[in-house]
Amino acid sequence: MQIEFRAIVHSEYGAPEKVLTIAERQFKTEDLGVDDVLVKVRARPVHPGDIHILSALPQGGPIVPIPEGTLRVPGFEGVGTILQIGTNPEAAKRFSEGQRVAFFPAMGSWAEYVVVRYESLLPVSDEIPDQIAAQMLINTVTASVLIKAGHNSLKPPITPPVYILQNAAASGVGRLLTQVALDRGVRPIRLVRSNESAERLRSALPGPPVYSTSDSNWKQQVREALGGHKLNVAFDALGGKAIDDLAELVDDGGSIINFGSLQSNIGANIYSLAPNNLSLKSVSIM
Repeated sequence: MQIEFRAIVHSEYGAPEKVLTIAERQFKTEDLGVDDVLVKVRARPVHPGDIHILSALPQGGPIVPIPEGTLRVPGFEGVGTILQIGTNPEAAKRFSEGQRVAFFPAMGSWAEYVVVRYESLLPVSDEIPDQIAAQMLINTVTASVLIKAGHNSLKPPITPPVYILQNAAASGVGRLLTQVALDRGVRPIRLVRSNESAERLRSALPGPPVYSTSDSNWKQQVREALGGHKLNVAFDALGGKAIDDLAELVDDGGSIINFGSLQSNIGANIYSLAPNNLSLKSVSIM
């Protein structure tokens, strides 16, 4: 059987509004691989990383050439319904046609259909809406990897209370990181870029302090929130000068863990790390 569907595609890299278009695609179900599953996509997110890759920005990683005469479909995560399962009996044991699943990684999710390895699927209950299910895997994995990297950065003995500082705290990963930290008894201090974002975050996720970096005294506010306790780990999703700002607050021998460049792909001033003997670490999922 041949399926015809639409996909968002591009043949070259550049600004999304200039290079993206919609194209008709075809897929023959008899070409489905042994370990593959054909999924009808219900929702897919637009991650910052998607835009970085599309725009060929340095933070998007190495540029994979698009062969002449072919089209690339962006996206690597989403949620959908299983249409057909390959012949691997293990896949048939774990999943069934018509089942709703989240998937990651799956190259080409910005389409109406996508082919996914069965190991990359996760069943989704009806209680979880598509908007959440479509982005819950990469963000959850990232938050878990971050908290582990933060724990591994602490020097023994670890004496409670343990504080962390996180920027971009209103983002999907930021909110998950806050929750994972709280579940482990860690005390997060959250940073956002505007007072409006701070108010929304306090309302949506009350509890840990939230400060706007648009306030001239936000660093003093962070120091007061620490109450004399040490800050040994900070998480950065912005890059550039944001790392320099965090470096002013992290205590001697501490670590800044970077996992994104939402603000800038211009490197931090490494000399900002020197006064307190800080280390800068990077976490990447893809």
